[in-house]
Amino acid sequence: MTVFDIEVAKRFKDLDPYDHVSNAVVLDYLMEARVRLYRQWSLADRSVTGQVVVRQEINYRAPISFGLEPLVVRTWVSHVGDSSFTIDFEVIDEGAVAADAKSVMVCFDIESRKSRPIPEEFRRKLQEHLET
Repeated sequence: MTVFDIEVAKRFKDLDPYDHVSNAVVLDYLMEARVRLYRQWSLADRSVTGQVVVRQEINYRAPISFGLEPLVVRTWVSHVGDSSFTIDFEVIDEGAVAADAKSVMVCFDIESRKSRPIPEEFRRKLQEHLET
């Protein structure tokens, strides 16, 4: 399994009235990690990676408090289908898992507004890093 540890900064504006990071903000952290993963794979071209999130699961394990140390979002590919794939995440704060998550992504054709097969270049990268 290829695991990528991606640092994501906690921002003061992420806090809710209870002085911890709002649960809704965790989605932003996952998106940031996913975008950085694509950049790391040199796949930032939207014609190659154009997709939409069709399912998002998050299990909140512990509150995330504000601090200067970044979160680590541990990221890996857990499934590759014909037009969809799944990325799993662990959000790690101060050495402990604060949340785990799963994003199901579908490759999407903007013009037809329909799903499309995963482009070959992208499929190769996904399969190269697939957890087996």
